[in-house]
Amino acid sequence: MYLGLIEARYDYQMSYLDNWRDAWCSAADKYKVFNIANNQGLMEYQKESANFDLIVVLHSVSSDSNLWLQKLNQVQVTSRPPMIMFVGNEFSSPFLSTEKRLDLISQISPEFIASQLPIDSAKWLYERIGSKVIAAPPGMPLLATKTRSTSRDIDLGFRGFRYPWYLMDNERNNVVDQVIDIFKNQNLVVDASHEKRLNSSEWFDFLSRSRFTVSSEAGAKYIFRDDQIWNPVKEYFATEKKFSALDNDVSGMNLLRRLPSPLKSMLKKFLSNLGLNQGSLYQPDSKELEKLISLVDLAKHESRNGKCISSRHFDAIAAGTWQILAPGKYNELLIPNTHFTPWVSTNDFRALIENEVSRKSLSIQSLDDLSQNHSYGMRVNTVLREIG
Repeated sequence: MYLGLIEARYDYQMSYLDNWRDAWCSAADKYKVFNIANNQGLMEYQKESANFDLIVVLHSVSSDSNLWLQKLNQVQVTSRPPMIMFVGNEFSSPFLSTEKRLDLISQISPEFIASQLPIDSAKWLYERIGSKVIAAPPGMPLLATKTRSTSRDIDLGFRGFRYPWYLMDNERNNVVDQVIDIFKNQNLVVDASHEKRLNSSEWFDFLSRSRFTVSSEAGAKYIFRDDQIWNPVKEYFATEKKFSALDNDVSGMNLLRRLPSPLKSMLKKFLSNLGLNQGSLYQPDSKELEKLISLVDLAKHESRNGKCISSRHFDAIAAGTWQILAPGKYNELLIPNTHFTPWVSTNDFRALIENEVSRKSLSIQSLDDLSQNHSYGMRVNTVLREIG
């Protein structure tokens, strides 16, 4: 099988993107990768697209921008083999158009769409495109077993941005805050940050030093097929906060994404001091938050549940870190009290925290249960069987 892999490669810090890429490369007899974040990659794909048995469009093409999809749509090819498109960050936002994303995917016309969402929600979201929709949740990384630390000097470790207001669901933020408080009140070692980002090897090292971590399902409780629900919000920002919450694809964002992470962070901070903020990262104060939420009329717009399992859940399992998670379905892959401890506000976790033997045993059993059938390689094999 000769694969053509399409990605938008820049200095991102999302390890699951590379895990999927590596799994597809391993599955192919022969492959070629096209980076459409630069024009050379686009031109090479245009010349060679007919040569492959299958085209795989990876998550990075759609994860935080519609620009790469737009570029891919502009490529003129006379003939091409079947295409499967993986879609990243499948949630609704006033700062990244869902309508435009769906229109571009429809124009590109992949034969298959691979979604991280629960399959019923995914089929609803992509219904009008006409592609076959395939369930493709993240998997168990291989890197973790190579970087695991022998010493767990952190009782509770957490890294992750606070979930933004426009997800209309504060569950993860609340669970994270409450569990952190429980560990701190017991004078345990807590290393938690909503701002520090880690690269892949740093992330796995951090997890392997942590006895516990905390999270919830990823994504949004409400996903929409159009942008109409956000019109009052966008009007508000256009009149009241013209430059404080910019769209993901505002002019210049393409260049900013391709800068090295340290320089990117420095430039974002500088622009923020000037009052220029990327809308997806904008944090309103409590009064403005109340105003924004009042502008979103959920009852008037059809939606589906977009909450799903995340790569960070499998990362923790692979690193032997026990998870305290908000109750949820997790794509029906994780079983409460077998693969994680469900958060209950009345539970102080004292017995589990104090019993290291039990924590280790649970972590080992969780890894044994899930590692064989949920690697990224197995995910690729499942997708290939679905393609037929």
